[in-house]
Amino acid sequence: MRLNAQQTGTPEAVLSGQVSVDLSAISDNVRALRALTPARHFMAVVKGNGYGHGLVDVAQAALAAGADWLGTAQLTEALALRQAGITAPVLSWLYLAAASSETIRKAVGNDVDLSVGSAAQLEAVAGIALSLKHPAAVHLELDSGLSRGGARAEDWQDLVAAARELELAGHLKVRGIWTHLAWADVPAHPGNAAAVEAFEAAVRQAREAGLDPELRHVSSSANILDRPEFAFDMVRAGLAIYGLAPADHLDPADYGLRPALTVTAPVVLVKKVPAGTGVSYEHQAITHEPRFLGLIPLGYADGVPKGVSGRSIVQLGGRRVPVIGKVCMDQFMVDLGPEPGGVSVGDTAVLFGDPRTGAASADEWGAAIGSHGDEIINRIAPRLPRAYRLPGAHECPDYQEPGDGAPHVA
Repeated sequence: MRLNAQQTGTPEAVLSGQVSVDLSAISDNVRALRALTPARHFMAVVKGNGYGHGLVDVAQAALAAGADWLGTAQLTEALALRQAGITAPVLSWLYLAAASSETIRKAVGNDVDLSVGSAAQLEAVAGIALSLKHPAAVHLELDSGLSRGGARAEDWQDLVAAARELELAGHLKVRGIWTHLAWADVPAHPGNAAAVEAFEAAVRQAREAGLDPELRHVSSSANILDRPEFAFDMVRAGLAIYGLAPADHLDPADYGLRPALTVTAPVVLVKKVPAGTGVSYEHQAITHEPRFLGLIPLGYADGVPKGVSGRSIVQLGGRRVPVIGKVCMDQFMVDLGPEPGGVSVGDTAVLFGDPRTGAASADEWGAAIGSHGDEIINRIAPRLPRAYRLPGAHECPDYQEPGDGAPHVA
C-alpha cells in the first residue's frame, strides 16, 4: 500500500480517515470495457482528479491496461499529465478562448488535443498555434442536444469551413469530431438515436468541406455497455472505469466491473445514551430506547453530504449500522443498537466501497441524497490522505503506524 506523500501528515491525520484506491480495479475495469466495445480507440476520462481517485495514478493504470487516450475537462489537468511524463494522446475540452491564454499556449506546445465548438475557440487556438509555429490538433464538437459545449447545427457549416481553411494554412489539424449525448445515461431514449443521426450528418458535412477526421466519438460509459452500435472510432469511458453505475438500470457487477475506491475512518468514541436522547444538531434524531452511539471523525468538510443523515449506513464490526443525526462539519454519529455489538474505539468503519465485501457502495450513498455515486466520489476532500494498491500487488494489510511513530510513505 502506497500513501500519497503530500497528504500523509501526522499519524493522527492519517487515522482521521483514509481514501484507499485499488488501481488493480481500475486496470481490470479498463480491460473489461475494452473487451465490450468494437471501437479501435479507448479514452479513459480522468477529469476531476480522476473522479477523486488521483489523476496521474489512474491515468497510468488505465494506459497500462489498454487505454490509448486520456480525457480531461480542464487544460490544467492535461498539463499535469504531461508534467508527470505521460505522453499518450490527451483531449481536453473546457477552457476560456483567449488569444493571450498562456494555458492554451502550454497545451498546444505540449501536444494536448483541444476541443473546438465555436468560432471564438477556433480563432484563439489557431492564433496561438501560428505564434508557436506548432499546429494544434483539434476535435470539432457538435452540440447534438445537450446545449452545453459544441456548435449548434446551424453554425456547424461555418465552423467546418473555417477549420478547413486553417488546416490548409497549416495552423491546425482536425483530428476528430465528437459529441456528447443529452440522454447518455438513458441509452434507450429515442433522443440518442436522433442525436447520432445528427452527428453522422455533421461528419458528412465536414468531409464535404474537405476535412478527414480520423476519430469520431460519441459513446460514454453507459453507451459502451448498452449501445455498442454508437462506438464509431473511439469511446470515452468515465464512471465505468471507476466501477460505478453509469445509468440507473445498469449494474456494474453484471459487466465484471468493481469499485476502486473505499473510504474508511476509525471509531473515536463509543457511548451509551438513554431513551429520549437527542442526537446531533437540532435533534433531528431522538432515541426511543437506550442506544450505543459511535462517533466517526469525518463530516461535510471531508465530503460526507449532510443528506445522508438518517438515510445511509456504514459497515462496522461485520454489520451495517445507520448514520444517525445530522452530519456535522468534521464528524457524524452511527447507531450501534441497544448493545455495542463488539464495536470499540479504534475499529474501522467503512463508509462506502466494494459491495462484495458487505460495504455500502458509493451508488447507495448517492441514492440516499437523490443523486448518484459519481457525486459522492467527487465530493471527497483533498485533506483525506490517499493510499494506493498497485495493479498486480497482493492484498495489502490495513495501514499501521511504524514503530517510530511516523506514517509510512512508500
